[in-house]
Amino acid sequence: MDHSFELLARLNGGIFTRAQALEIGASDRDLHAAVGARFLRRLRHGCYTPYGAYELLDPVARHLLLCRAALACQQGAVALTGVSAAAVHGLALHQQNLDVVHLLRLDSGSTRGQVGIVHHRVVHDISKDLQEVAGFSVVSPARTVWEVASSSTLESGVCTADSALGRWPGLLDELITVGGSFSRRPGSRTARLAVQLADGRAASVGESLSRVLCYRYALPKPELQHAVHGEDGQLLAVTDFWWPDHAHVGEFDGKIKYGELLREGETPADAVFREKRREDAVRATGLGMTRWTWADITPDGAPAWLRRLGADLDRSRSLYARRAA
Repeated sequence: MDHSFELLARLNGGIFTRAQALEIGASDRDLHAAVGARFLRRLRHGCYTPYGAYELLDPVARHLLLCRAALACQQGAVALTGVSAAAVHGLALHQQNLDVVHLLRLDSGSTRGQVGIVHHRVVHDISKDLQEVAGFSVVSPARTVWEVASSSTLESGVCTADSALGRWPGLLDELITVGGSFSRRPGSRTARLAVQLADGRAASVGESLSRVLCYRYALPKPELQHAVHGEDGQLLAVTDFWWPDHAHVGEFDGKIKYGELLREGETPADAVFREKRREDAVRATGLGMTRWTWADITPDGAPAWLRRLGADLDRSRSLYARRAA
């Protein structure tokens, strides 16, 4: 019966319901025993997934299974919205509660709370904002960004908006259009600012958070993904951040970078050495450089990092002014 449960889950996007299990000859006792033996995991009442496969999933993939389970128990028309829609669209999510599924009621069904589900009421016609993605009915990317940004911190909203613009560079006009319907909603001020600060060139959540910190502490706004060339025109590097008025670049090292950038036959030590040579080549052009990691942009680490970055920017600007004089 265990293998039948696995097959049933594969045929239904990773989950199955009690009713589907009964249809293939399983009993409630079989389901109870499989849960007790940790062969199945109960996602919600009457909905299951194979335990072992679930344990190997990352938080976003687990949330998508919770979405499927939540949809399987609904009566009436609904669509995924907010954080849940962002997960389906593959957008970045920062400090979001992925244990809760967000559903938009498309009918007159009840919006009363259910365990692990938040129901949102439709207040105007959103038929143009609905899409089918990977078998899910979801709100559009533009509406998703506004839903997330209006219910999150500025940092979280910028992370999601950045990733949306990175995937769909032409989305900005649609974001502005959809934003009109959010003008009076709670959190709309934060959402508007998140959209204003958004930049699809951000390559990671860490870069997005770094940029928001610069904004909050009134440091100069950086350009992103700056190409640095040598005197002979050779491309030396593409840096994460660039402050042209200060002749200064910045690099966020938050990706276990050296392991991810290994070339064929390289060891981690080789990659570190190669990165050091790259940094030396950038500095040799006369540019200043600041590097930082995840620890520097945490609440505890940010004040010291911001002071260091500010001092580095001032130093580079002074050196640049002296060279230009």
